[in-house]
Amino acid sequence: MNASLPLLSFKNRIAGMSAVIFRGKISKRMIDAAVEALAKGELIIYPTDTIYGIGCDMANPKALTKLNNLKKRPSKKPFSFICDGLSEISQYAKLSNSAHRVLRQVLPGPYTFVLPVNNSVSRKMVNSEHAIGVRIPNHPVPLEIVKRFGRPITTTSVNVATEEPISSIEELTPEFRNAVAVIIDQGELENVPSTIVDFTGQAPVILREGKGIEELRPYINFTIEQ
Repeated sequence: MNASLPLLSFKNRIAGMSAVIFRGKISKRMIDAAVEALAKGELIIYPTDTIYGIGCDMANPKALTKLNNLKKRPSKKPFSFICDGLSEISQYAKLSNSAHRVLRQVLPGPYTFVLPVNNSVSRKMVNSEHAIGVRIPNHPVPLEIVKRFGRPITTTSVNVATEEPISSIEELTPEFRNAVAVIIDQGELENVPSTIVDFTGQAPVILREGKGIEELRPYINFTIEQ
């Protein structure tokens, strides 16, 4: 099934058909289908500036449980989520002056920032230290989806928790392909994960070295967790 078919095809997917797959340039139909899926509590797969992500409405507990079960990950392990800008991040996380300066310089970009939680967020999104992971990827597809959806969506790699993420939609297993409503295929990605920076302590700590690590050095002095 591809993007040339009528949107009714997506509505039929809710009744059990396989995912709608969109390829090529970003389009209104692509974004409409993704937003509709999210509103119905479905999962979607989309490209980012690092790896393919799979996500859902961060405010939908059933969708979060479905995503956890699909990835076979611990139920208490929090997800990160995608925002469309710093103002939206500040609705969910506490931004110190120093963190705000760094985020303003490097976002959008290939980073996940761990920040103290601000307002009420689903327990599945918050770790034991009352912190959340946020992203503003430098890719038009997830940013436009979040903008049109009106609130953040979860983001996690497309893989079972103990396996490697995929770099191409061709690598999708039937289990993942059949569990999602919309797939946005942008070809093979570089498949380098985001750099994770923890801003919950006195000084920033790199929890994972990934894409963009060197670009951070002009803006912060950080240690790397061993």
